[in-house]
Amino acid sequence: MFSKKLQIANFELSNNSKSLIIAEIGINHEGSFQKCLELIAKAKNSGANLVKLQIADPGTDYMKKTKSFRIFKKIAFSKEEIFNIYKFCKSKKIKIFSTFGRKNFGFFKKLNQCCYKISSSLFNDFFFIDEILKLKKPVLLSSGVSELKDIDLLLKLIQKKNYRNIAILHCRSLYPTRFSKLNLSRISYLRSKYGIITGFSDHSKGIEAPIASIHYGSKIIEKHFTINDKRKGYDHHISLSPKMFKEMVDKIRINEKMVGTHNYKIDDIRSDFKKIKKISRSFVLLKNVKENKFIKKNDFTLMRTPTSENFSKFHEIFPKILKNKTKKNFKAGSVLKLTSFKK
Repeated sequence: MFSKKLQIANFELSNNSKSLIIAEIGINHEGSFQKCLELIAKAKNSGANLVKLQIADPGTDYMKKTKSFRIFKKIAFSKEEIFNIYKFCKSKKIKIFSTFGRKNFGFFKKLNQCCYKISSSLFNDFFFIDEILKLKKPVLLSSGVSELKDIDLLLKLIQKKNYRNIAILHCRSLYPTRFSKLNLSRISYLRSKYGIITGFSDHSKGIEAPIASIHYGSKIIEKHFTINDKRKGYDHHISLSPKMFKEMVDKIRINEKMVGTHNYKIDDIRSDFKKIKKISRSFVLLKNVKENKFIKKNDFTLMRTPTSENFSKFHEIFPKILKNKTKKNFKAGSVLKLTSFKK
């Protein structure tokens, strides 16, 4: 069993909590230290709860002829710059974490991140993931290149390690992902199948998909962030500007209120219950009924009455109508209540 609650920084995630919103700065800093700091500050002002970077060692993570090698070779931060970026986040009171590969494990272990993210492309590296688990921090798994059998296997391997603080993020590693290929229903499916906290790492354009993911139980939302979404290259084309990111956050919070909880009690909120009672109908007798008699279906009807005091909950009164005899004589027009019946 995986944990039903996950503590990441100041946020306690559960199936009834608000969603944790991550601004994925990724590589949109383009190797500029100052631009990275600007992105972080703007992400916080836009409502992000956490920010995330992508850090790679080009020589050990990618072969030389790959596009990723060329990009990460060009934009790589020094260890000192990364340390100062984390220090900047501390001064701004926003938590930061990064994805990284095996070679950078020791460095990021010392930075003591609030959580760790396994990127989709490292989902299959169990020995690396096992080292991450030993750090005893929440681990987010991104599933962008995984089939269900891959997810099954990895989660079973993690369970054998008796590690529970895991969340899985539904993801499609298509850049951009068309709406028709998002398959957001997988979010609720994964939560139901594995009893795990789920989220959504989005690579579609716009704000529609992350907002919609709320309705499938997404409790962690990761969205790429940029200063200028019209800029060419890197991940700018699938990223949100500060204005759009803020709009996304605001609409997610509105949608969370719409989703509410699974609590069906109608009398939890007193002011609402008063209104409900006024429009409800009561069981009213159509004819006289003597004491110690069962009520028959043609003996009563349902009517809205002048006072809400006549209200009875269906699950409480109807079993009595079916199984219990009347406590006394009743005249036509009488409203049946719980106290109208013998025990």
